[in-house]
Amino acid sequence: MTTATFAPTLPGPRSVPILGRTGNTIQFFRDPIAYLRHSYQTYGDLVGLIEGDKLGVFAFGPEYNHYILTNPDLFNSPSMLLFPASPDSAARRLDAGLLSMNGAHHRQQRKLIMPAFHKKHVETYRDDMVAITQQMLDTWRPKQQLDIAHEMQQLTLRIVSRTLFGLDAGQNTQHIGLMSKQWLAFLTSPQVMFLPHNLPGMPYRRALAHAERMEANLRNMIARKRANPAEQHDVIAMLIQTRDEDGTALTDAELIGQANILFLAGHETSSNALTWTLFLLAQHPAIAADLLDELKSELHGDPPTIEQLGKLPLLERVVKESMRILPPAVYAVRNNTAPFALGPYEFNDPGIVVGLSHYITHHMPELYPEPERFNPGRWNNIDPSPYEYLPFSAGPRMCIGATFALMEIKLVLATLLQRYRFALQPNARIDRHVAVTLTPRQGMPMTVMPQDRQFQRSLVHGNIHEMVYLQ
Repeated sequence: MTTATFAPTLPGPRSVPILGRTGNTIQFFRDPIAYLRHSYQTYGDLVGLIEGDKLGVFAFGPEYNHYILTNPDLFNSPSMLLFPASPDSAARRLDAGLLSMNGAHHRQQRKLIMPAFHKKHVETYRDDMVAITQQMLDTWRPKQQLDIAHEMQQLTLRIVSRTLFGLDAGQNTQHIGLMSKQWLAFLTSPQVMFLPHNLPGMPYRRALAHAERMEANLRNMIARKRANPAEQHDVIAMLIQTRDEDGTALTDAELIGQANILFLAGHETSSNALTWTLFLLAQHPAIAADLLDELKSELHGDPPTIEQLGKLPLLERVVKESMRILPPAVYAVRNNTAPFALGPYEFNDPGIVVGLSHYITHHMPELYPEPERFNPGRWNNIDPSPYEYLPFSAGPRMCIGATFALMEIKLVLATLLQRYRFALQPNARIDRHVAVTLTPRQGMPMTVMPQDRQFQRSLVHGNIHEMVYLQ
């Protein structure tokens, strides 16, 4: 007598009627946080995009984060392009940065790029970061109403343009920023993803044409730098000069891909981290007051030096807690290269989409009690592993620009908060939007006041209440 054994069915939501997997994918991209949170709370640590369908699986929690992120040869990072493009296209070359590379090629390119983001070199950008921030503050007027999300995006755009490309504020910066923003919109556009028809008037054709314009712009910039190598200290100038042990240099095609992804990541992550941190401080007056006391005591109104950044422990905790509760990166996906197992489930097909979530991990109550509460003080008593706290991911593919971003965020916050108080406009609606990073859908409407210490929270509406406990 034999006993039949049955593989367990992977839990998950039912497929959308008529549309099937495509419908579920659209639902996911419409609101990834809602989809991930519902999946985790309803079905547990291992969830299919669709019930029983093993072509897409989400694995939640530190153990799975560690397994996926420490096995880069088994779990490859996919292309950022979610639409077809020929190998010899501008779109593919723009995508050929570290995020989309794997194996030996990724290791070789990362090794070439790493010196440009070494801590000692990053620290040389401190003066540029401070000067650009102060220039922006000089344009603000007390009691002015601003979209702080837009302002922070413009600020980080100028910083990354200066430090990455060596461009001053007037040198094509706005043009590059606008092109970058449009490219991000194309990358996550359902019309481009699900209607990839190269026909007049179609979004897909506009995406391909936009990629060609972006590539031409980057090629021209690289050519100018090659022709004038003296007295250039920006990241791209360093990458043009860098060589491997055998003399290998980055080609122009490689420089285009790396420049594009470094610009996108450096610009988007920092601006959103700054925006959310200013929002959280505006809604937590006691924490804002304590932080200002620390800044004034140590800095006396001046921007921090590199040495002083290490003497601001509350600023450190505020930034950590902000990037825990509202991490710029919400999720990441990988594709398997060989069969693997997660828990009781075996996955044998190639090219399975395996997802993990920074956001879900950061909101697990067993790791962070009262996870929706903004509480910088929790960092006095916890020391999470890199797979429990991963705003910049973890493992051998951890964000190469993490040191740059953290220094930039702290310098900007310390400079802004000593000069201005930020008050959210009453009855503002704050809803989330996740494209590449987590952003406020309608912007962040704030009034900038002279730093008068009159901290008070404002009534706020929107699904921000699902992510942060606000009194």
